[in-house]
Amino acid sequence: MDSVTKFQEILPEDVTSLLKKHHFSLMPSFYETQSSFLTEIYKRYGDIQTANIILCFAKNTHLEILRQREKNLNFNVSLERFWQNQSVITKPSEKITSIVQGTGIPKETVRRKVKNLINTGFLTRNSNKGYSLTLSSKEKDSYFTIANNEIVNLSKFIAKFTKLFGLNLSTLLIQKELKLQFSFYWYHFLSCQLLWLMSWQKKLKDNDLLLVILQTIIPTIKYADNNNKNVSLENIFMLVGKVNYEQNLSKISVSATIISHITGIPRATCVRKLNKLVNLGFLLRETKTKKFYINQNLVSRTKNIISSENIKYTIEIYSKFLSIILTSLIHNSK
Repeated sequence: MDSVTKFQEILPEDVTSLLKKHHFSLMPSFYETQSSFLTEIYKRYGDIQTANIILCFAKNTHLEILRQREKNLNFNVSLERFWQNQSVITKPSEKITSIVQGTGIPKETVRRKVKNLINTGFLTRNSNKGYSLTLSSKEKDSYFTIANNEIVNLSKFIAKFTKLFGLNLSTLLIQKELKLQFSFYWYHFLSCQLLWLMSWQKKLKDNDLLLVILQTIIPTIKYADNNNKNVSLENIFMLVGKVNYEQNLSKISVSATIISHITGIPRATCVRKLNKLVNLGFLLRETKTKKFYINQNLVSRTKNIISSENIKYTIEIYSKFLSIILTSLIHNSK
């Protein structure tokens, strides 16, 4: 029997079980995927909160494209047809209140950023006092470049799960499928990202800070202590950043300059945010090199940032997302 045909449906609890069992091999890939996604949208829109607002419009644009299948079951929702599709659909309209509900960003901040997005041409105001996404022809090439990069990165992450489930689905096949059914997969992907970003917005009040946090986590988890084989949802948050820092300090510490180079966040801003993370107890700073690394004191490290609640919620929403994606891949590959 072909490995793909063994499964009819992969449930969220199946993904959660896999995440726990293979936590240390999957964790670096997850954080790198998220870092890549946030870096792309930061560089495109100037800050994560502004990008978060755009994601609300983008998600509903894909939903409206998918609804065309109610009229025509053969409606093409591929990446290749996206530009044409988004130009012919009725553009979804959002109001300030719905954006606040979808992002968790304070109302006055949303109002200010929407005004800036109108001035930069990303949004237009409707007659019903709502706002719609505007994708001008000059944005077309950059949009497809970013979309293709995100598909490549997401496909690599999904491929790790297909291998662990014993599914015979290559990374290239997954990329092809994501492009072919682009609006379907991207609607679910953006829905998941919005939930994840809103949880951090509520916790940090600053999602640019989240992008900095990811850069401090990624080098650390590559050297995490994976001797603890008894991983559960109750203790999985404690393992993030748990390393023998005396042996690996030079490998796990990062500088503001490197973070700025990777993310596009100005170096002075990186320094300010890194110092904030030191004050919150999440990071420590080396005396000689002035580099930063994750605090190995468990209480300090998990108190304000990597808490049990945050890790559990992340696993919950991504388990639901991946169950939808993997089940769809199985059915479409038969």
